Amino acid sequence: MGHHYVPQKYLRGFAELGNDEAIWMYDKKSRKFTNPGIKSVAQEAGFYSDEVEQQLNELIEKPANRVLDKLRSKKNIDEMERIHLSTYIATMIKRVLKRRTKAFSIVPGVFEKTINEVRNQVQEWASTTQNKSLAERRLNEIKEIEESLRNKIPESIINQVRLPWATQQMIDLICRMSWYIVSSKEDYFITSDNPAYFFEAYGIGTPKSELTFPVSRDFALFASWQGAQNSMNYLEARPKLVKEANKRLASGAERFVFSHRQEDWIAKISNNPKPYLSRIQW
Repeated sequence: MGHHYVPQKYLRGFAELGNDEAIWMYDKKSRKFTNPGIKSVAQEAGFYSDEVEQQLNELIEKPANRVLDKLRSKKNIDEMERIHLSTYIATMIKRVLKRRTKAFSIVPGVFEKTINEVRNQVQEWASTTQNKSLAERRLNEIKEIEESLRNKIPESIINQVRLPWATQQMIDLICRMSWYIVSSKEDYFITSDNPAYFFEAYGIGTPKSELTFPVSRDFALFASWQGAQNSMNYLEARPKLVKEANKRLASGAERFVFSHRQEDWIAKISNNPKPYLSRIQW
């Protein structure tokens, strides 16, 4: 059995009404829809240890599930519940496949930058020292380290990348943003294997930051730094807003897009390599 990098209970909110196991999955790689059971999607064997999976369930998912249910019912939540959901969303950003793939892709560049900085410092020291043999030895050691890192990422780095825990700073930022809980009766929201979408160029903590997190096929949470911090606003969705949210989620997917219907427009926006995404003015 694999470990889920997107929680099953979360995905049930996007399944067919009355059948929470029936969900359509669009694969951006094969460009095909399939209709698997929720238990078999968004998971990968060995993605986490059993211990981490249990901690995710007990510490992150269970407290937030109650908050998600309240939001879907348009009920107010208190400060602690807001923290629970902020933790859930921040963890969702960290736990998904896309984040892990990106982290591993930048590790070599980080190593190279660090090694070059150390090499430059040693070369500068070598140009002034009288102990040329020691300087040569240090430069050779740096070269050996560089070769070993080029061939294999250290186990300690791999283990760190695999952990799904969000930083306290990220949780605090999400919690302080202005929240807009938007409901839709006519249109519907989709989600993906990367459900918490934000513009990476702006991050989470800058004035232009925006976060989009679909809660279910009928509800989505939008967060930004527009309006009062730590606020909560309930709104009916305009069609353009639902469309924008879905474009974001489809474009941000690593591979899989989930919905309760199989429709051509989902494939179209998922396959668009350069979607035009707009900032939302509240």
